[in-house]
Amino acid sequence: MKKLVIGHKSPDTDSVVSTIVFNSYLKKKGIEAEAVLSDKINRETKFVLNFLKVKEPRLIKKAPVGTKFYLVDHGELSQSVLGLKEEDILGVVDHHKMGGLKTIDPIFYRSETVGSTSTLIASLFEEKGWSFDKKIAGLLSAGIISDTLNLISSTTTAEDKRILKKLSQLAGLAPREFSQKMFLAKSDIRGMDLKKILTSDYKEYEHNGQKIGIGVVETVSPHSLSEKKEKIFEFFRKNKKEKGINFLFFGLVDIFKRETFFYLIDKEEVRVAQKAFNLPLKTQPGEIVTLKGVTSRKKEILPFLLKAIDD
Repeated sequence: MKKLVIGHKSPDTDSVVSTIVFNSYLKKKGIEAEAVLSDKINRETKFVLNFLKVKEPRLIKKAPVGTKFYLVDHGELSQSVLGLKEEDILGVVDHHKMGGLKTIDPIFYRSETVGSTSTLIASLFEEKGWSFDKKIAGLLSAGIISDTLNLISSTTTAEDKRILKKLSQLAGLAPREFSQKMFLAKSDIRGMDLKKILTSDYKEYEHNGQKIGIGVVETVSPHSLSEKKEKIFEFFRKNKKEKGINFLFFGLVDIFKRETFFYLIDKEEVRVAQKAFNLPLKTQPGEIVTLKGVTSRKKEILPFLLKAIDD
């Protein structure tokens, strides 16, 4: 039976490198599988793979019939490849909230509150006493750097710091210099259409019968996108209506200033955001509010929005 390892839709660097390295982990355990993608990679990830001379996994748009899957960096069907069923899941390796999966048979499930899935996979190697070759060390270093914004995100843990220090030395990388090159590649939007930019890191969640969408763009030059304010609001309002989403949010993250420009699409989003982030009552749809010190969707945005929706 064919086995595939796959990350979430709109994959970021952590998702892609974790997919590649977890596939290597399985092979070391004698499990034959293939690392695949459910969507095209972004420019930061392309830079990382080219720099480390690693082949990009092949792309699949739909789960093949009769195939089993290991999910990496996600654990919700809404974030996975089209056509995936719960009974097709063999395992999950993730560092996000649990997404309500129900399986008939026991599966391999590993989740920890670390800053990146790359950190978690590195610990799996360590637990087996396996060494890291230079390429794997480089891939996992890139995943940690990307997901923790080079250890400045609030999601960063002591384990992320320890692992990155160890792996970057093995890979011969200087994290500060390498992260700057990665973030510049991520911020390069030349020649990209607006839809591709805005959906490059977009996730949907099912919560108590509500469908919630949150898009994020991390950049070192937010002004290049903030000038397109009206087109951004128009895109997300249309997207919200077409996909039947109850609440849709978009955050433009300034990596260096450590703040998020939060776009409030409609009146529903305004009410939720007011409660979640203690915004003024006069806040209106179509406004962009600045969330100081906020860079993490997982820890500083999503939990507060979900609680506000519940309330």
